[in-house]
Amino acid sequence: MSERNDGSFVGGLITGAIIGFVLGILFAPAPGSETRKILGEKGKELLQKGKELLQGKIVEIEEE
Repeated sequence: MSERNDGSFVGGLITGAIIGFVLGILFAPAPGSETRKILGEKGKELLQKGKELLQGKIVEIEEE
């Protein structure tokens, strides 16, 4: 696979995981306040992982 295809695959995988997670939380039997708390926490975690992934890609590009 080329590097471009690898990026598309990873992007699709992350997008699918996020959508699946959100749908799972929204349809789970939990009070609204608890659901919002969980979504907020997971959102922060995903944002941090995204920043780390982006930083890694920036380093890769700079090394080329």
